[in-house]
Amino acid sequence: MDDDGEPEFAKAVDEQLAIVTEWWTTGATPAEGFVQTLLRSPEERHDVERFLHTSGIRETAEDEALVVYVTSHGAIGASNRHFLLLPGTDPDRLLATGMPTNEVVIAALDSPARHVLVIVNACEAGGIGAELAALVADLARERTAGGTLNVLATTAARTPVMGREFALILRTAHDWLKDAAGITRPHLSLSEFLQALERATDRLNEERALSLPGPRPVLPSRLGVRTPTLPNPGYRPRRAAVPPERAEVAATHDELEYWLDRASGRADADDPGWYFSGRRELNRRLTRFVGGPAGVLIVTGAAASGKSAVLARAVTLSDPAFRASPRYADAVRRAPVDGVPPEGSVQVAVSARNRGPLSLIEAIGVRLGCEPDPSRPAADALRQWQQRLRDVFTKSRTADDAVTVVVDGLDESPAPLACVRDVLAPLAAYAGGPCGTGAAPVPAQAPGQADGPAPLPPPLPARRGLRLLLGVRSSVPGAPDAAAASPGGLLGELLAAFPAAQVVRTDGDGVRDDVAAYVTALLCGEPWSADWALAERAARMVAARVGRSFLDARLAAEQLRRGDASALLGDVRWLDRLDRGTAGLFEEDLRRVADEGLNAVEATALLRATAFGLGRGIPWAQVWPAAAEALLGAPIEHADEKIRRLLEGRLAGYLTHDSEDDRVVYRPAHERLAAMLRRWPRYGLGHEARHKAGGTDI
Repeated sequence: MDDDGEPEFAKAVDEQLAIVTEWWTTGATPAEGFVQTLLRSPEERHDVERFLHTSGIRETAEDEALVVYVTSHGAIGASNRHFLLLPGTDPDRLLATGMPTNEVVIAALDSPARHVLVIVNACEAGGIGAELAALVADLARERTAGGTLNVLATTAARTPVMGREFALILRTAHDWLKDAAGITRPHLSLSEFLQALERATDRLNEERALSLPGPRPVLPSRLGVRTPTLPNPGYRPRRAAVPPERAEVAATHDELEYWLDRASGRADADDPGWYFSGRRELNRRLTRFVGGPAGVLIVTGAAASGKSAVLARAVTLSDPAFRASPRYADAVRRAPVDGVPPEGSVQVAVSARNRGPLSLIEAIGVRLGCEPDPSRPAADALRQWQQRLRDVFTKSRTADDAVTVVVDGLDESPAPLACVRDVLAPLAAYAGGPCGTGAAPVPAQAPGQADGPAPLPPPLPARRGLRLLLGVRSSVPGAPDAAAASPGGLLGELLAAFPAAQVVRTDGDGVRDDVAAYVTALLCGEPWSADWALAERAARMVAARVGRSFLDARLAAEQLRRGDASALLGDVRWLDRLDRGTAGLFEEDLRRVADEGLNAVEATALLRATAFGLGRGIPWAQVWPAAAEALLGAPIEHADEKIRRLLEGRLAGYLTHDSEDDRVVYRPAHERLAAMLRRWPRYGLGHEARHKAGGTDI
């Protein structure tokens, strides 16, 4: 690096150095980070040449990632060759007193290192391109065929070096990649890095009325390939929790935390508390089931009545890694002995949310150790997976060992009846259904539904049993619910496929007491520690109004914790909103987001956008802001900053996050919230709130 003795340029170099050393940080060992070597303020060409020799750049090992960052004044000579200008450089004797820039670049590219990145931030840096293209031809063929060799220039011809501007571009790109980009991999590709730099450059140009072209590749190599020369600032190492067969439950720390949200009833991912209490008979039923013989147990109930919580509790408490974790030792210790499933008694647990039959059967099959037959046509994929699952049970060497498979959210599949017909019903014989001579009952195909593959012929006698534990929404007993109560309803089809199935409900008469206990635990948990008398009074009032909804109970408890609980309990308007359930609680939170620097209308649009995402959710990056603006019909200024505030404020409890395609994705924390947000009325806040929010309709 060269500051040329200029005080302002020296400050700019310091700012660049700060972000470069932060991005390409050192580690405890070379394998954990970069070894940083700095040449500051070289006086003459010999200083640079000696640095190239003593630093070992030319001999960097093949398995080490090499990054070289050059910032300096520069110039293009009459021969179109680019030179770095040093304090002792004579403009009329560039060949003798200047430093040919490409000698630094080639020193890195011609090293044994398979992955190299060189960034040249100098005046007219783009001028290195013509000469570099010729020099690259002299590299060994394997150097250009394998690995990643990338060279970036920050300026074009007749353009001065970017000092503080490039430091700001790097800093802005770093911060965007740290959260908004949502990339979960440890390394970036060059195209992802360039995208972040381009966004940062555009933002700088807009804010300062500039026209900087931004960094561009001079020697790009395999743009879409991730490279260890580009560490991802947003990467968070994940602790492996359990074996892959329970991947959707706890294969990683994040996934375990996701299911723990449902099992524990906590409102914050950093909270190790375990708040769901009561439901002892339900928990005993599930515990006996997963430790018993083959069979089918259906957990059902009204929306938000805790079906996923009951299932997630059984899954997490049976997991050996969870039980061994000091973080959750208290939850295991306090659980009633007869409500703790045998260790390792759940082998597979998956969610059917946004999964069709093929995706669901593949998720189950992979976690049971199955592989598709590559020799057979992909058009027959569903039948192949059916055969693979059949083989798990008919060819097993462990005849006496039943397998437990948990499928939650069956009603959240886009094709739930097809999932029953093509994935679950063919397993009936292994789950205690007819075996050998009688085929499992198959649900009728829904009217208008596309024809799918027929179930397999009746299987041979099973050698291994199946415990199938299913979670599906249905109506409250006695309430009208055509979808669930009719003969073609989902619960009815499950009972037709599994006539001997046991059914347990999460919305029985005792659920109000469980809701009250849940609210009390939330209000008295750390760090809030409300007094017990106030907590119990609040719990009784909340439980009387939210009925069987644990979701509404959690949202109400969160509002009580954030505000003055005594005042809210005496506020007729708050109690009226509580009577109106999720929508009323949501309106209450929207009325208070201004305290967090958010506009209620924009906050609603940001939340609604997540409810329309397919798959596991929508990524942040450009997608979330664009979707919210489309719903709002207007631009959202500084959308990334507003999303950050939303994720850190009172509305964060309405969302959960997951990962898909190497990106963090966001969606509503419950399907009931998603349904509410999708149909949220344009005038949902009322005239007064719209006026305070700026007069725009929602």
